[in-house]
Amino acid sequence: MRTPTPEFLLIDVGNTRLKWATARPDAPVRVAGDVATKQATPAWVSSLAQKYRQQPTVLASVVPKSLPAFRRAFPRRLIEAAAELPEIGLHFLYPKPAEIGADRLAAAVAAHESKKWPVIVVQCGTATAFTVLDAKGRLCGGAIAPGLQAQLAALLGATAQLPATAMRMPKTALAKSTREAIRAGVVLNFQGGVKGIIEHLSAALPGPTKPHIILTGGNAGYLTGSIDLPHTLRPLLVFEGLRIIGNRIWKRTPGLTHDSDS
Repeated sequence: MRTPTPEFLLIDVGNTRLKWATARPDAPVRVAGDVATKQATPAWVSSLAQKYRQQPTVLASVVPKSLPAFRRAFPRRLIEAAAELPEIGLHFLYPKPAEIGADRLAAAVAAHESKKWPVIVVQCGTATAFTVLDAKGRLCGGAIAPGLQAQLAALLGATAQLPATAMRMPKTALAKSTREAIRAGVVLNFQGGVKGIIEHLSAALPGPTKPHIILTGGNAGYLTGSIDLPHTLRPLLVFEGLRIIGNRIWKRTPGLTHDSDS
């Protein structure tokens, strides 16, 4: 009898937030929760593993010191997104693929699966990461810039008189207060910077086809109305890529379903 299709636990460990979701191979991703990454102690990771005892787990982490806790808590059922993993399924025009962050790899896997190349993936988190697939679907490079909150923190940290300001979309570019001026300046700088980098990356790609743009990450909503290029908002792109990786491994190793000793 064929092994039942598993439900995967998908974990995205970012510099600021740790997010997790569940998904079956051909079903929508269901976001299950998130915490500050600094709260994800080994005890917390162990409790997460106990909660999801039945699920094979696919992990993308850009925080190397978090990996030992996950490896201990999810023995024999942890899949780590990495460039050398065959199920990544990407071809690289990149000298050292191992340097590419696991979240960028997972997002690239999801973008590659659509076969709409060339494509530029813009991940809007603590950093703003641009990952480029050329017209043959090969991961050929990208760029990394400060994220929205990083720009705000840098501005406030470097100036003595500017007040603490919560980030949200400004009402107008012509601000009438200091806090609104900060919001307007930071958001417009973020939008203009992202658009400019996309234009430079597009110009660097060979061939006449304009790349499609995929926006993802917590700050992607600040960009959707400011980029006058064909683009798609896919907030769960990293999770989509992790699900694809997990499904490929399950098809090869259907016994990877759960660890009764965890």
